[in-house]
Amino acid sequence: MNEDSIREVINAFGKAAERAAQAGADGIQLHAAHGYLINEFLSPFFNHRDDRWGGSEENRFRLIKEILLAVKKVLTKEMVLLVKLNAHDHTPEEGVTPPLAVAYAKRLADLGIDGLEVSCGTSISPWNMCRGDIPVQEILRGVSEPRRTKVEESLERLKRGVKLEEGYNLAAAKMMRPVIGGTPLFAVGGWRHVRAMEEAVHRGDTDLIPLCRPLIRESSLVRKIRNGKVEAASCTSCNRCLIAVGKNIPVRCYYRGLPE
Repeated sequence: MNEDSIREVINAFGKAAERAAQAGADGIQLHAAHGYLINEFLSPFFNHRDDRWGGSEENRFRLIKEILLAVKKVLTKEMVLLVKLNAHDHTPEEGVTPPLAVAYAKRLADLGIDGLEVSCGTSISPWNMCRGDIPVQEILRGVSEPRRTKVEESLERLKRGVKLEEGYNLAAAKMMRPVIGGTPLFAVGGWRHVRAMEEAVHRGDTDLIPLCRPLIRESSLVRKIRNGKVEAASCTSCNRCLIAVGKNIPVRCYYRGLPE
């Protein structure tokens, strides 16, 4: 990307935020995680630039800073501005790691964001991002015969190494807490049991509990929790809902198996 291309992207974020404001949205979230463009600029693994957009922490941070400034100009006073930040890229060579994420978190808080969501992983390491089961057989359906054995062996190794635990971004979030002042902090990652969610909030480890996969399976989950009707989400973290994305079929719960 040259300077003009980068400026085009910054302006596009501002225009998108303006459309959200005109539509009456309560707020927006900038996605600076999971290997998307902002994350790529922040990450030393992806960003090898030697100009003013890379080469140092300050330069790698410049894109999201410019985007934030552009977005803040168009949001209404009532709208909140959130950022989703990787605490760990889990890339083959060092990218964003918790110490660097802490430094970025402080910079974001100093710019006056209204909340910071902590996540991890990229498209290179998706099973760190969405831990749980790896639906090997469903993935293999889209793999050519010559590659099937090698891919299957690789996936089985990954299954043994990536385990689901509730709040698996909490440790990184707690590292950020001292540097972000009163900025609300949200730690996404594997929340399934109401007690675990409540304990994390009561301890002050996270201010809010972000949920994704449980709501794909059970859209009324929050109401059930509020009314005391459930002790845990029924989501089994089988991850078939995510495999559906790559297969271009509707995202819904497929815990019984993806369609052939």
